[in-house]
Amino acid sequence: MPLEVEIKNDKICKIKTKKKMIPGSLEETVFTKVPNEIIKNQSLSVDAISGATHSVDGLLNAVEKVIEQAGGNAQEYKKEQKEINLNKKHVSAHFSNDFSSWRTKPEQIVKEYNTDFLIVGAGISGLAAAVQARQLDLNTIVIDKNGFVAGNGSGVEGIFGINTKMQKAAGIHAEKEDIISKEAELGQYRADGSFWVDLINNSADNIDWLVNLGVQLTKVDDYHGTCMFPTFHWFKGGFASVGYVPYMKKKADELNVKFLLETSATSIIEENGTIKGVYAKTPEGYIKINAKATLLATGGVGHNPDLLEQQGWSTKNIHYCSMPSNTGDGYQMAMSVGAMDMLKESPEFMMNYIQAFPHEGVHLYLDPINGFMSLPSGGPVVFVNQDGRRFVNENVKKYNLLYQRMAIKATKVTYEIFTQRIFDKLTKNVENADEILAKALKENEGNSLFKANSISELAQKVNLPVAILSKTMKLYNSYCDNGKDLEFNKDKEMLVSMKDGPYYIARLDPSNLIGVGGIGSNRKFEVISNNFEKIPGLYASGMDSTMQYRDVYTITLGGSACAHNVNSGRQAAKNAKQYIQNL
Repeated sequence: MPLEVEIKNDKICKIKTKKKMIPGSLEETVFTKVPNEIIKNQSLSVDAISGATHSVDGLLNAVEKVIEQAGGNAQEYKKEQKEINLNKKHVSAHFSNDFSSWRTKPEQIVKEYNTDFLIVGAGISGLAAAVQARQLDLNTIVIDKNGFVAGNGSGVEGIFGINTKMQKAAGIHAEKEDIISKEAELGQYRADGSFWVDLINNSADNIDWLVNLGVQLTKVDDYHGTCMFPTFHWFKGGFASVGYVPYMKKKADELNVKFLLETSATSIIEENGTIKGVYAKTPEGYIKINAKATLLATGGVGHNPDLLEQQGWSTKNIHYCSMPSNTGDGYQMAMSVGAMDMLKESPEFMMNYIQAFPHEGVHLYLDPINGFMSLPSGGPVVFVNQDGRRFVNENVKKYNLLYQRMAIKATKVTYEIFTQRIFDKLTKNVENADEILAKALKENEGNSLFKANSISELAQKVNLPVAILSKTMKLYNSYCDNGKDLEFNKDKEMLVSMKDGPYYIARLDPSNLIGVGGIGSNRKFEVISNNFEKIPGLYASGMDSTMQYRDVYTITLGGSACAHNVNSGRQAAKNAKQYIQNL
């Protein structure tokens, strides 16, 4: 981010960005709010902004350098930083299933609001719900613990749609029933298929609605060849932060939606079995929001290690691609009022990464070496468990990118074995790949990557049974020679012999992009109890409510999660309107 910083008469008087920023984005929040605080207080000690640690640190570092260049002492502009961290509330070191704290009334309320419709979370789904609600003349308040809208939605690349105008213009056609039946098959027929019918039947209308609101879509395809059908509609710029968020926020503002940012829901209000709103924490203190209907759209549980472990995932060495704000607040509030618990049946967008290789930022999954379609995802490599045994088809990602991690959930630890020849093949289009590999070996973050001249030496590097690993690799090489994997039937073209070194072994650690689901709901997106009875006044949408999935996200239908986010937000608003009218 290019900055212009001016110091005059021993005072910081200007901090200005030299880049056009998207209205309502994380960038705009950081590079307008923080400079104002620095200039006003003449201090580099500013309140943290949830979800923007790196951006704030970068800005402060830049101003500090200018102070030093101007002959000043940056330390004089520092004092103990008061950090407002709304993300870690209710995340305890010793997790329990007691969610009673999410029913606690704060001792002091500094302000009270009244509204028809309260939306907790301003991501893809929350924005869709907000615009739809105002189009239905519902007084609407949206709160978000971040200092900006979008949440995890910023990184969403596109949205699913079937038989849309864009597809018809491109000569693309697919039968709805083919898609629905394939999704049922991939989900082992465990989900209520009517959720898929509704989503797919509404998808074209939802996209028309978005386009009419100004949302920018550029092309439709099969998402890098990973989808069964060409149904992936790309947002302008390749991200919702460019093609979706600014246009939806602008429309919401035009419709007078009230946004309360840096406002974190801390507990839910229930009276006689009916939900009446939430209590929330702001930088000024606790507030009470009375609402006739409340929508939970908090983005799932993807940044809460306790809840991930409840699902059976290991969180040791985990890399989070999700926003730090996605701590499962909506899920925990819903559980506190007796909602159906779908967490253990809900999938995570969990993939592999290797700690020694570059893994900076939230877009790790796009890294050309360490991403979800690159080296750690599998292919012509060998995966072995803690016993030195193969346990899965290493090319299973071709059926679903998320399958690369599923079997690893059943192991204590998993290692990937490859040779220099395989590495060169997988990284042939990556500039300076050999230099990156050499640096990774030298620094070896997390003791996760080793090189050896023999398989036995490789086993010793990570304390695997030498005899078992040697046998595993001898068998694997025979499969490569014969062109037939007699254990897991891996594709012939992915059987590459590893008779010649040098050899590498890397530990595969978890990289989590988003949490998907957790709260039981019906087709009206009303939150339901264990006996399928609705909890009056409470709705769930987006990644808090994904009843169409079980255990694994079927990414083969590209963009279906985003399509669900928009659809569930819209439908929840429509159904809340009917509910409010009947009160």
